[in-house]
Amino acid sequence: MNVNYDATATVFNIQTYSIHDGPGIRTTVFLKGCPLRCLWCANPESNQAKPQLMTYSSKCTGCGTCVKVCPKGAISIGPYKSGSMEKYIAFTDREKCVNCGACVSVCPAEAREIAGKTMTVREVIDKVKKDKLFYDGSGGGMTVSGGEPLMQPEFTANLMAAAHEAGINTAIETSSFASKAAVDLVYPHVDLGLLDIKHMDNTTHEKLTGVPNTYILENIRHIAVDLKVPVIIRVATIPGYNDSPENLIATAKFAQTLGDNVLVNLLPAHKLGESKNESLGQENRCEINVPSDEYMQSLKKLVEDAGSPCKIGG
Repeated sequence: MNVNYDATATVFNIQTYSIHDGPGIRTTVFLKGCPLRCLWCANPESNQAKPQLMTYSSKCTGCGTCVKVCPKGAISIGPYKSGSMEKYIAFTDREKCVNCGACVSVCPAEAREIAGKTMTVREVIDKVKKDKLFYDGSGGGMTVSGGEPLMQPEFTANLMAAAHEAGINTAIETSSFASKAAVDLVYPHVDLGLLDIKHMDNTTHEKLTGVPNTYILENIRHIAVDLKVPVIIRVATIPGYNDSPENLIATAKFAQTLGDNVLVNLLPAHKLGESKNESLGQENRCEINVPSDEYMQSLKKLVEDAGSPCKIGG
């Protein structure tokens, strides 16, 4: 593949020294845009493909500097209470806000930021290559995540190919909800697929994520069996939603159809998405109960007893 270094995508984070997004030390590139709307989404700032304003009430001093520069008159100062804390902060009318970022550049408390900016393959890979020494020493590399990186397949394919040109291992974190054409464009440049399964039952999957799992399971099988890309099946384990024995056993049985000793990773639920939803002016869509270590160990044993190797965490 002739790499197009000028291909662009909306990137909302480049996280260095990642140790949970594939083997070794990695740099994880997070792309914006996702076709799923998981009730427990940990990265809600990735849902929309466009840049979005995020605000942080804990940092805001209510100085009003942002009010003066907003071209749409979308910001006002008002009372805010959280627990025993009461103060005045800046509130943003999301109906009026156009995510221009004028308020971000003047905020003295750094209580505002724009999540997402357009970057080229060259800009991203130049950042990734800076830590190549760590990848080589640890068996790591670059992971492309999201959002859903298959929503921007041309950029993802070119970025992966650029990494290979630089001698860097590649992995992708994905829901696999995409066209077969997108899968076939990207996966020739993927060394490891970290493939999420939210739920094995199609009807339940659609209730929890907004989309059916038919394409997801078909694509996972295509990736592992036809394209012969090494894969790890991952389940973000959300108590009360997808942690039933029936679902986990079905996931283990499905993993066994993909090849020998396909690993299942159980990712314990966390509450990181809750504060992000507040920063986006959104409500949390489900109550997340963080599972105990003992409970996760019991689920791991369940998957192993069903015949699949299992690990807790990424």
